[in-house]
Amino acid sequence: MSFEIGHAIRPNLGMIALLVAASAVAAWPAGAHAKGGRIGVIGTTIGQVTAAPPPVVPAVTFSTDPGNIHGFDAVGFIQDATVSNARCPAISDKSQWGGTLNLNGLKITVPCNLTLQMPAATFTWADMFDKSKFTAIGAAGILKLNSSGSGSGTSGSPFPSTEILVTGNIVNGEYIAGLLLVSQQSLNTSTGYITAIDYANGALIISGSPQGSATSYVQINDPTARFSIGKSPDSRFSVDDQNPTIHASTGYPMCIPRVAPPAIDAKCPQRNRPLATHCRNFREVGFVLPAGRDLAPPAPNQIYCSSFVMTAANGANDPATGPNPYFQAPFEVGDFITFSGTLMRGQGPNGTDFVSAHTISANVGIFTEPNTVPSYIAIEKLAVGPDAPLTFNGLPQEPADRFIGEAMVTDIKSIVDFYLMDADPVTGAIVNRWITPVAMTGGVGAVGSNGAIIDGGITTQFVGPQPGRVRIRANKATPGILLSPTRYVRAVARSLCDPANINGKAL
Repeated sequence: MSFEIGHAIRPNLGMIALLVAASAVAAWPAGAHAKGGRIGVIGTTIGQVTAAPPPVVPAVTFSTDPGNIHGFDAVGFIQDATVSNARCPAISDKSQWGGTLNLNGLKITVPCNLTLQMPAATFTWADMFDKSKFTAIGAAGILKLNSSGSGSGTSGSPFPSTEILVTGNIVNGEYIAGLLLVSQQSLNTSTGYITAIDYANGALIISGSPQGSATSYVQINDPTARFSIGKSPDSRFSVDDQNPTIHASTGYPMCIPRVAPPAIDAKCPQRNRPLATHCRNFREVGFVLPAGRDLAPPAPNQIYCSSFVMTAANGANDPATGPNPYFQAPFEVGDFITFSGTLMRGQGPNGTDFVSAHTISANVGIFTEPNTVPSYIAIEKLAVGPDAPLTFNGLPQEPADRFIGEAMVTDIKSIVDFYLMDADPVTGAIVNRWITPVAMTGGVGAVGSNGAIIDGGITTQFVGPQPGRVRIRANKATPGILLSPTRYVRAVARSLCDPANINGKAL
């Protein structure tokens, strides 16, 4: 079994929490250990920190004969739904209730306390629905959706589709959900150039060419006003404001100023997109990439830098006039973007349809000063295959023993580590399990906060062909390290958090 996720980022001022958003059963070919970074160890290994063993996996117990249990995947549009505590009468908190789901004619049980994944946010089953769309029916405590389809908005006349992907088990003929992914339409993605910006409504006007006429109106779904003035026709399909989903291709968070230029938005300052007359590159910083490459110079007639290295800052209140890495960078006319969101009917300018975006990635390369903070990480792909000695009816099952991590980081000299977040089943306390020791990545080595040399980590963002790209593919992971995979995974630059100082131990 393998678990994969897509984009999710946050500034690396702490650790990055990423939700596993899909699962599939797959066999993965065996191979050699992947090497992320330089081969070998730098320096003397004194007090070397090693990865601790994963938690013990309890023996598998079944509620019925295993021959009556089968996995299933189903995807389609929600036809009907109920919210109830019929399967968990002791739970009084309605937000944690489960219920039922009708999908492609199948009635699927949704367990209580189940967390489901929206495009860029997480909800419980009950909280996903607009309670104004429910009416009490039948037995006390049961809520039923009183319209065909759950809808994708709370005002106007939204398009009625709500797509859901369900992975679960069929137990004695009953379909029981284990993982839910919900969107209006998961493949609703487009690209184009920004030809104008509607600052008052937090929206970008998009066309197929820099000088083309407007073809799409894209408003950031931003209920907390993190990336814009703050518009949200439906907060369930909003951005992730903790792991920013509005970002440059390098992971740097981006924004739409809350006021139109020449006025200045202090949280989205124009100085964070310098004019193309001077776009600072790595050679100017004093770092020569081993591959001999550098950032491309601006194109003729380009107004703003589309790739540059920021100067170091002394803090969020740095009085410098140049770019400040503690603040977001504004979108500019001419930027090429990829966007995903919910298509809203008749609620745009002059009653037109528009896209309420939960994810925007700009083709802009913003890097931070090497070996300084803050730095930012954007996860491009993550897959975890558990190394579990599973048997079924006495027959050994082939696990997909692998770990794949691909990301972009703004500090090309940083060392990046990944962790599985083990949660205590009773208290919920998190222990971070380090999964990128030297046995997984092939080395590098750096001094940790306790003075010990800590091997492992990933440095391909400096030595690889593409500046900023973090990449590890362990097709045959270190035995035992991926046992008992977790729902959440963390990625972090070691400059702020090293394996010797995670919860007091290398976990």
